[in-house]
Amino acid sequence: MSEQPESTLPEEAARDPEAAEAPPPKRRVNEVSWWRYLLLLPVAWVARAWAATLRFEITEQEQALLSFEAKPIILATWHNRLFIVGEVQRRYRKQRKLVALISASKDGAWLAAFFKLLKIDCVRGSSSWRGMQALREMLAARQEGADVGITPDGPRGPCYDMKPGVVLVARLSHAPIIMYSAKFRSAWRLNSWDKFYLPKPFSTVELNVRFLPSYASLGADGEPAVRELRRQMLEITEDV
Repeated sequence: MSEQPESTLPEEAARDPEAAEAPPPKRRVNEVSWWRYLLLLPVAWVARAWAATLRFEITEQEQALLSFEAKPIILATWHNRLFIVGEVQRRYRKQRKLVALISASKDGAWLAAFFKLLKIDCVRGSSSWRGMQALREMLAARQEGADVGITPDGPRGPCYDMKPGVVLVARLSHAPIIMYSAKFRSAWRLNSWDKFYLPKPFSTVELNVRFLPSYASLGADGEPAVRELRRQMLEITEDV
């Protein structure tokens, strides 16, 4: 590969050759400051009280699948249904701690702080940065008995796109996958990339659940496995 022409170097590097050889500054995982964390406290209290008013409809068979206790599992749900994640965990999987994969970006810092207030631990990383470290931390969390939560189309979409994270964790951990979606009988939708759902207080949420006992259940490897998992998740997604 040819060297860059001198004209493309930053002005400081052109004046100082040593600056051109200096490594780029180390990136840090974004965290919210303590006072911003305090600002989130009332928001988290309201969100928990709000979610507690929701009436969940779920069949006995699907509830049994969602409450599977034999081993830690991988939980997968779409990004626009994150509002109910804490309540689903509280009602159906309170026997296990949940560790969620959250982007290491500034936006992810707010979500990670909010999840912490909901008593959900976080692993920070994404496919664009810190992905391998996040993978190692998720595998370690599951080894310690925690469920691992992943939004396959997060953190920035496209909506209902399937990134390979869920499939990769399933292949390396041999963990079952529980996919769940929700049909909101009454909800507002935000003007965000995923048209985020905010279910109205005291409204009904119909949960749709699918259980895969292992990675091998997908019947494929690599990209075909990702496509198959997406197909199955879309089958339980009412608004597609």
